[in-house]
Amino acid sequence: MKIERRAIIVRDQVESVFSAILWRLCEASGALGAALVDAEGETVDYAGNASPFDLRVAAAELRLVFATLESSAIVEWSRSQELVVRSSRHSFGVWSLGDGYALVLVLPHGAFHTSRRALAEAAFDLAQEAGFSPTGLSSGRRWFFVQVQTAADDFRRPVALWQAGGWRHLSILGRLSAELQPNETGYLATVPSGSELLLVREPLGKWFLTTL
Repeated sequence: MKIERRAIIVRDQVESVFSAILWRLCEASGALGAALVDAEGETVDYAGNASPFDLRVAAAELRLVFATLESSAIVEWSRSQELVVRSSRHSFGVWSLGDGYALVLVLPHGAFHTSRRALAEAAFDLAQEAGFSPTGLSSGRRWFFVQVQTAADDFRRPVALWQAGGWRHLSILGRLSAELQPNETGYLATVPSGSELLLVREPLGKWFLTTL
């Protein structure tokens, strides 16, 4: 199992409860940085390996650009829920969270998509902590980013799940064919307690779980 390690960065503001949620989002999505920003473009909190100053500036500018879309006379633009921009060095994404808040990600060069499951998990957790109403991003089936051990001869086949402070053996009941995107692999499985769950491996090698 590959262990994610956080780079040490010098923060320019005190960490809040939101920072842990944003760190988890970076680890689950491969984002270089993530920020929760309000309607005025002020960063509430951030996390990641990106420069805090650059991340805060990007968050402020993208929130203002997104506000322009929201106030547009063009109906299709005013209903926008997300915006992704590619630049020469990085890609950037901004997603509406409701009540004027938005989630901004700094993505690797060339990226134009990010994990919808990771975004949905973060959006739900941020909404719960901040007390704003969840949007469509965090609605529907709830997925959780998880650590998984895979078979020695098949890195796409899970054999154990890290749960409640220990590894839990997985019994595979079958492969999934529905609800999957290209290059994703999914399984129906059970843990020793008998609970059934769905496990999906996304293209970046990240695993997500939802219970049945």
